[in-house]
Amino acid sequence: MMGQRQQIETKLFYTNLSLDSRVRPDNPLRQVKAMIDFDFVRAVVRPLYGRRGNPSVDPALLMKLMLLLILENVSSERELMDRMYERLDWMWFCGYDWDDTIHNHSVISKARRRWGVDVFAELFQRVLHQCIEAGLVDGRIVHVDGSIIRANASKDTIHPAFRVAAGALYERLEQQADHEPEPAEAAADDQLETSAAEVEPSAGEGDDDDRPPAGTLLSPTDPDARLTRKYGQTVLGYKDHRMVDDQSGVITSTVTTDAGTAESHMLEEVLDQHELNVGSTPHTVVADKGYGTADVYESMAKREITPCIPHQNHKGGKGVGIYEARHFKYDQASDAYLCPNGQWLRRFSTTKDGGGRYRAVKGVCAACPMRSLCTNAKDGRRLTRHAGQEWIDWADGCYSREHRRRLCKRRMYRAEGSFADAANNHGYKRARWRGLAGMTIQNLLVATTQNLRKLMRARRRKPGMAASVAITSGFSHVRDHLYRLLSSIFGRRAIPAACPAW
Repeated sequence: MMGQRQQIETKLFYTNLSLDSRVRPDNPLRQVKAMIDFDFVRAVVRPLYGRRGNPSVDPALLMKLMLLLILENVSSERELMDRMYERLDWMWFCGYDWDDTIHNHSVISKARRRWGVDVFAELFQRVLHQCIEAGLVDGRIVHVDGSIIRANASKDTIHPAFRVAAGALYERLEQQADHEPEPAEAAADDQLETSAAEVEPSAGEGDDDDRPPAGTLLSPTDPDARLTRKYGQTVLGYKDHRMVDDQSGVITSTVTTDAGTAESHMLEEVLDQHELNVGSTPHTVVADKGYGTADVYESMAKREITPCIPHQNHKGGKGVGIYEARHFKYDQASDAYLCPNGQWLRRFSTTKDGGGRYRAVKGVCAACPMRSLCTNAKDGRRLTRHAGQEWIDWADGCYSREHRRRLCKRRMYRAEGSFADAANNHGYKRARWRGLAGMTIQNLLVATTQNLRKLMRARRRKPGMAASVAITSGFSHVRDHLYRLLSSIFGRRAIPAACPAW
């Protein structure tokens, strides 16, 4: 028999109703709520609120809303609050009841500006520590990479820094003039000079190091963003520098800078944050050619870290049969190169970074019987040596070519895969908020969410998986130790004298 037509009839009273009964047992938000005690936020942000006045929205609720914004990949706070009534699991997760009034979206942005970065860094560290306790972080092999994030501003509106600063000063003077009573004509000039002196610091005041040069191009909408070139295009934005653990792809540290900051300059800070969060120093750091500089190799040696970082390879010879730079033997005592024919190439100039350029005495290359195998230049063969060439040579000998290629492949799907996952699932490639602080908060929330998803997947595994993870970790540790032993015997080059032996 056919049933009756389904119709909605409004009732005066509803009984035996609860949001908890409407959320399925395997809803991911149940796991998030069980793993994170959001009440820690209250203790952290308590000094930021006064003792009098209207009570604020519960800080724990606000943190849940911000995490939900990234976890569900909602484009804005306004859309999140507009859709709240449609998602019963969201309401249950945030602690709303059926008949509660949803807060305005502005409370989220106000709290974010009030709290600053430290609260979100605390959330990131709490989730990371749970990943470590679950055996998802090994900490010995880490991958480093950086990714550009487009700013929430148009690059077509950029101006020189001096023009942006002048415009901001003018607006502040206008605001002060609007809020003050109209002065007498005789005192108008004095009042304007006083206001200008309050806005613009005098000589010797303020931190000049934080100010961009006058010729720097800035956006009035987002002055912290900078221009950079990526794949032949000019991008206005920021850069997220990440360190990802090799075992399960857990993000162990994240540092946000403007897009114009070089990746190699941030490796030290990313490593410091990793050591602080994990509590140990990695054995191997894997990165791309953007980090392959002599300064980076020297820094890794002083930290007793083995780098697997390629660099731009200048062979020093072109054409079939042309001798490459590796065929020339460098003598440190005389600061000269010995060519394959037994002739010396001596320094004739110094580069800007302290390196040297070398060439043979005039006429030596012209009379050399091996000239056709060495150079086609009229003035003979020339070589260039970097200032830290000994560190480059040491880094090249840390791993064999096969093992280096294997680690670089793992970096592709660990580090670059981490960025791809964030872009596909959490709106990572576009800035939600403006300013360096806002971008730092966004990247911390995205990294926290990605680690949280990995932790949830690990806890859904069978109980025997934890033992399997421990066995795999122990096996990889023995394998790497054995490889280092064999490399030191057969293939590894000597460490420079300034580098501590380990």
